[in-house]
Amino acid sequence: MNKRSYLLLLLFGFCSFAYASKVGLLIVATGRYIEFVEPLLKSADIHFLAGHEVTYFVFTDQKIDFYRRIKRPVARIEQKRLGWPYDTLMRLSIYYDHRDAYQGFDYLYAIDADMLFVDTVGSEILGDLVGTQHPGYFNRRGTYETDPRSTAYVAPHEGEYYFAGGFNGGSKDNFLHMASTITKRIHHDFNFFPNKIAIWHDESHINRYFIDYKPTVVLSPSYCYPGGLSIPYHRRLVALDKNHAEFRKR
Repeated sequence: MNKRSYLLLLLFGFCSFAYASKVGLLIVATGRYIEFVEPLLKSADIHFLAGHEVTYFVFTDQKIDFYRRIKRPVARIEQKRLGWPYDTLMRLSIYYDHRDAYQGFDYLYAIDADMLFVDTVGSEILGDLVGTQHPGYFNRRGTYETDPRSTAYVAPHEGEYYFAGGFNGGSKDNFLHMASTITKRIHHDFNFFPNKIAIWHDESHINRYFIDYKPTVVLSPSYCYPGGLSIPYHRRLVALDKNHAEFRKR
């Protein structure tokens, strides 16, 4: 190897090291939702942030026996079922409660358990605050929370994009700020309006938060592509079809 080639190799190695980030992928999978997790993680091994240091955090009340079949580290964190709709409503609260587990991480991304990576999801998703446009509302106004009593309320004149709850994230500090803020807002609603739950649970609160704190990266519906449907976007991350009522049973 000549001197020029050696220097280029050193430079490439330094740049690769300098730009590799430590990323946590966070998944709540209680009850039967654990059935989706192994295929999801296998697809993430192939397509999700190649060249970065990724750890999968699985919050579940079920046993995990697929560690050896997954290439990247899997951290199982015990999480009991909260029941519908709290299993989705409280996801960001669950992630925030375990914030000490993410020490040393650069980015955190939350994903629905029932999703599958089908093409490259790379460094284009890395940003301070990242939201994904909802595939059902990419060209029209979404179904925001319309009750002014809710802290998730969005007024008729507000809202540029309607965001899906299935995939979002950002830098660790920004993600945890979102999780903390939304947790406080949900508890505020519990305290003052006990029977008031935002129409689309955590997704409604995420949309309110993204109006208050505009995402630095807005991903297209390619990153929450609806399984079984066709929309004019390239499939990268697919939300799988399922019988919702069946999976909500205890």
